[in-house]
Amino acid sequence: MVDKQTGINEDDGLIEDAAELLKTGVFKNDLSLRRTITMFQRRFRIGWHRGFNLARVLRDRSLLVNPSVDEEISEELSK
Repeated sequence: MVDKQTGINEDDGLIEDAAELLKTGVFKNDLSLRRTITMFQRRFRIGWHRGFNLARVLRDRSLLVNPSVDEEISEELSK
């Protein structure tokens, strides 16, 4: 139970950090999904799945606004 709670808290912090970087323009919104995930992986030292989930959460919160990424996320989720 403690591990799940820690994971949730870490992801909330990760989401907040990524959102702040998007707002300040450090991260670009015009990249493909693969490049966006790679950018998150390098910045936060996370795996592909966490990077994908981060991109998805940011898109759902309207912080990552990119039609190309929207389409690619939808395609990936439909698999």
